[in-house]
Amino acid sequence: MAVIDRKRGAHCAPACTRPPSPTPHPQPVSGFTLLEILLALVLLAFVMLGVWGAMRGATHITHSADTLMAQSEQVRTVQQFLRRYMSAAGPQPWVTHAGAPTRMFQGDPTAMQYVAPLPQQSGHAGLYLQTVSLEKNATGQVSLWLAYRPYVGDAPTDATPVKHLLLADVRDGRFEYLAAAAYGRPGGWRGDWQAVNGLPLAVRIRIDPAWRTRVAFPTLVIPLHAGEGIGQQTGGAR
Repeated sequence: MAVIDRKRGAHCAPACTRPPSPTPHPQPVSGFTLLEILLALVLLAFVMLGVWGAMRGATHITHSADTLMAQSEQVRTVQQFLRRYMSAAGPQPWVTHAGAPTRMFQGDPTAMQYVAPLPQQSGHAGLYLQTVSLEKNATGQVSLWLAYRPYVGDAPTDATPVKHLLLADVRDGRFEYLAAAAYGRPGGWRGDWQAVNGLPLAVRIRIDPAWRTRVAFPTLVIPLHAGEGIGQQTGGAR
């Protein structure tokens, strides 16, 4: 047994004397460095900035489109109103105050007065003495206004007219009146109508808008159904 043990000892001596294998170190877990995280945050910020800019641009475009449509509709409505109801101006005589001459129509470059109906949906039946005017406020802004009061014939009235804003943000404007050839004077557009009787053949309204939207106010020419274009006109022909 001793010999066997010695042999076994001699046989296993090299294996028994082999140094133990070193303990393997754990492999580091792969991940993002601080620099990579910062770079990702910067890229994310740029992406969010682009998305926000796109949304803001879309909102601005939508708002601009809405403003453009609203302004276009307002211009269309005002022109339709003036064309329909100003053309119905009649030869009814009226006076503004006691001692004033009786007229059927009066106009200058910034205002005109006439008798005509108002829209039925407004709840105002009958005829009204109406004034369409370009008025400048204290800040220099010009607006187009409509004022009206009930027509009471050629008797003076102290009724306070009702005013309604038609268009704001107007840079400038001008009214002109078409007269027929009469009294040795040629027909044509004139800067005023001061005749004590008769109506002009037509009215021309020019408006230079100051609103930001690119919506024009096309020159409006309104023939008057009752207009003959004859009267003692003091304005000059154009």
